[in-house]
Amino acid sequence: MRKNYLWFQFFRYAVIKNGLRLFYKKIILEGRENLPKDKPILFVPNHQNSFMDALLVGTNIKPIIYFLTRAKAFKNPVMAKFLRSLNNLPVYRVRDGLSSVKKNNAIFDECIQYLKRNDALLIFPEANHNLRRSIRPLSKGFTRIAFDAEIRENWKMGLQVIPVGVNYTEHRRSRNTVRVIFGEPIDMRTYKELFEKDEREATEDLKTRVSDSLKSIVMHVPNMDNYAVHKVVLEDLEHNSEMLTNPVIVNKNVEKVENAITPEILDTAESVTKITEKYSIEIKTIIGRKRSLFALLVLSPFYLFSWINNIIPYQPVRKLTTQIIKDHAFDISIKFVSGIFLFPIFWILISTTLIIAGVPKLFIGLYFVLSICTSVLFKDANLVLRDIKSKKRLRIFKQSSPDEYQTLVEGIKSLNEFRREVLN
Repeated sequence: MRKNYLWFQFFRYAVIKNGLRLFYKKIILEGRENLPKDKPILFVPNHQNSFMDALLVGTNIKPIIYFLTRAKAFKNPVMAKFLRSLNNLPVYRVRDGLSSVKKNNAIFDECIQYLKRNDALLIFPEANHNLRRSIRPLSKGFTRIAFDAEIRENWKMGLQVIPVGVNYTEHRRSRNTVRVIFGEPIDMRTYKELFEKDEREATEDLKTRVSDSLKSIVMHVPNMDNYAVHKVVLEDLEHNSEMLTNPVIVNKNVEKVENAITPEILDTAESVTKITEKYSIEIKTIIGRKRSLFALLVLSPFYLFSWINNIIPYQPVRKLTTQIIKDHAFDISIKFVSGIFLFPIFWILISTTLIIAGVPKLFIGLYFVLSICTSVLFKDANLVLRDIKSKKRLRIFKQSSPDEYQTLVEGIKSLNEFRREVLN
């Protein structure tokens, strides 16, 4: 038995997987029939949302999995030991220095040893994260591991490379839908003849196959110059946000929008985006969010309890995501960690205080159970208050900058009309 087996499995399933079930409203899994049994697997997911992508893949498979993580995360010795205990391996990039990149040789050797015993690896072929819904050019790091593993076993390892699409309705908020799609496996043994003939051609062919597969299992906007239009038309103006996680449907819409974009529409989308970012206004605040007023009314006491109970431990999270960490791809990761660690610690502190104060244990138990059950309502409760503040900012913006406000409203109206014409 591996020395960290019990610890890893406990953390993977008891802590992280159960935490994800509470954190997200719905996790949809597709393509698990593509996962081979008793074969080494190299998972190559798209990378939009920091380490949440790896958690969503790693907790929904059976094999022991190792994660290739950027070396920067291992600088602190304590953190490095913790990450290693959870099967994270440092991978070095050119920006870390050429001398550091050479350390990858030992890491890749370690990876191949894990594959030889039919474990799994996860590496992000895009080599960086980005919240934009698009597949970026792939690096060749994953191809090196894949080919080296087969070569060392004389092309008899049977390594399966599996593209994985991780699709979010919203990247930066909890209680949304995530769809994880496991693509069709690529058997590395089929590359033997091509690789021995031309290594470069084999490498490029593998990169192309993985890239094409990823583009079919995530929402993929091919032209970044037009991204503002796709962002507003297909995301901000979409009332059924779960549509964004269905690549079969949404990529057809991407193609329709792309083919219909005009310079005027692009200018309008860029203008709308610029104004909303300048004044911290969300388009959904203007067009209205889809909510069940009946549910809000009936559950209002629980929403209020959840907000009051969790607003204090949420403050460090809010400060981190709004003032300290500028890369918003980390927002949801910070919120998840706080949800499974910081919030329960706060509940325990409150419970301990109540015990010291002599409150009956029955009431303390009810408080703790209610804290767990209503934690899923905190996001919506907080969002209601945020919308109130956003509408206030919108009123101030309308009074202080009427011309820009009119430009924004007319721009959204124009883009909504464009959406209806193109998608209907």
